[in-house]
Amino acid sequence: MTGIDDVDREILELLMDDARRPYREIAAAVDRSPPTVSERIERLWEVGVIEGFSLDVDRSMLVKGSTVLVELDVAPGAAAAVADGFAEVPAVEHVIETIEGTVLGLVHARESEIRELLTDAIDEEVIREYSVRLVSGSRWEPTLGETPIGIECAVCGKSVDSGGVSIDLGEDTYEVRCSSCATEIEAQYEELSGAAEDD
Repeated sequence: MTGIDDVDREILELLMDDARRPYREIAAAVDRSPPTVSERIERLWEVGVIEGFSLDVDRSMLVKGSTVLVELDVAPGAAAAVADGFAEVPAVEHVIETIEGTVLGLVHARESEIRELLTDAIDEEVIREYSVRLVSGSRWEPTLGETPIGIECAVCGKSVDSGGVSIDLGEDTYEVRCSSCATEIEAQYEELSGAAEDD
């Protein structure tokens, strides 16, 4: 399989709805055999479209305190580092970084603990201002939407379509757009492997 087709999209949507759904049930829904579904899911995993199957826990039921939305206005250029630090805080469930450099986090903690959580995880000097708002409810329902999706070529970065090529190098699989990209990645792999052997 190269690229992502309508069957892959259907499989992904079914897994996003229920990651524990049996392959037999998915196969019936997409009109394919269970082994075919298994191969497609394994391939989507290998090329990085599926990163993992996770457990969605309502953390608000497990912690004392409220669920709050924390909005951080940070110094220019510091948003990525702030988002990374914020995401490491155990009480933080979701972190969103905007293009304007604002960082938002859904946090399960007492409002009085927020300042301490922030100062432990983030350099205070980069936070220009922050606000804390009590959350009355939240929903997290990721979907694929209607936008076209595709696998990015490991060499040129363009979208891989049905004419793409899968390349197995070592323990990794790479999707490339065309035979020239395949030749280039194989040459890079051989060069790096040769350099590693020389060391």
